[in-house]
Amino acid sequence: MISFIRNFIFLLSDIAPYFLLGLLIAGLLKVFLPQERLALHLGEKRFFSILKAALIGIPLPLCSCGVLPVAVSLRRHGAGIPAVLSFLVATPQTSIDALFITYGLFGGAFALAYALAALMAGVLAGVLGYFFPSVPPESSEKGLTCCKTTETQKSPWGEALKYAFLDLSRELAKPFSLGLFLAALLVTIFPPGFLGTRVPQGFAQYLIMLLAGIPVYMCSTGSLPLAYSFYLQGFSPGSLLVFLMSGPATNVTSLVVIKKIFGPRAFFLYAGSLILGALSAGILLDYLIQNLNLALVAPEIKEESLAPFQIGAAIFLGGLLLYHLFWPFLKKEKG
Repeated sequence: MISFIRNFIFLLSDIAPYFLLGLLIAGLLKVFLPQERLALHLGEKRFFSILKAALIGIPLPLCSCGVLPVAVSLRRHGAGIPAVLSFLVATPQTSIDALFITYGLFGGAFALAYALAALMAGVLAGVLGYFFPSVPPESSEKGLTCCKTTETQKSPWGEALKYAFLDLSRELAKPFSLGLFLAALLVTIFPPGFLGTRVPQGFAQYLIMLLAGIPVYMCSTGSLPLAYSFYLQGFSPGSLLVFLMSGPATNVTSLVVIKKIFGPRAFFLYAGSLILGALSAGILLDYLIQNLNLALVAPEIKEESLAPFQIGAAIFLGGLLLYHLFWPFLKKEKG
């Protein structure tokens, strides 16, 4: 138990500064790049809109379920199915807060590879949608409702802070806490490299990470601590990339909804581009590391003193998570 608590604290302290900074930037993106402006950028039914949709989607803090109403809104504002597919695939795989955490845990090279892989998968989905157009079922598209924000913001900075540390952090509290808990538990139970020596590197690791990621809901931010623990167990960086791409972007609920809203062909293009993109990115990353001597160094959990800013960030983030996790229950008891 003591070892688990220590690993949990050190893992939280390593992540907290990057997570909080990512939350702040995500809040600024939410305020200064609202849904209506997104629709203006992606409203043209041109081939270039596919790339633009993927580029815009990468930093946005939307999970695989949260991206659905935005995608529906984009479609209703005139965005073509290829651009919508590109946005649907690229957006949930990562976010600005997830990229900051990735940088803190795995370094800049892996963070760059993560962002480029999400971009590649999004563009692939859009291109497939461009050459194999899908017509959404008319009945399902008519009955849809999407999230519209009718906020009267007093100050954009105040609205950004509110969204970052109240709305977004509330949404991420459960999956992120679960990811931290599982990561600390895995590191505590198994010694470093234990699982990696029993699963040979290559296709076996890719397949395990793919099967682990697809059916379970885990947002991009929440999946990173778990990916870090797999790294310590000896899984290759490429297999981690497969997990990080497939897990956040897919879950049973979102797959069913996408099929209903955008039609069977769009569903298969969405799922196929994700699987193909994740496997291709993982294989390519491991190939580059092995043949071009690229170094992706992830710091291990060490028993050393933490920097004051890490302690402060961990206390603040820990308090924020506890608040969001337990406040609903306290609210019910008071009511």
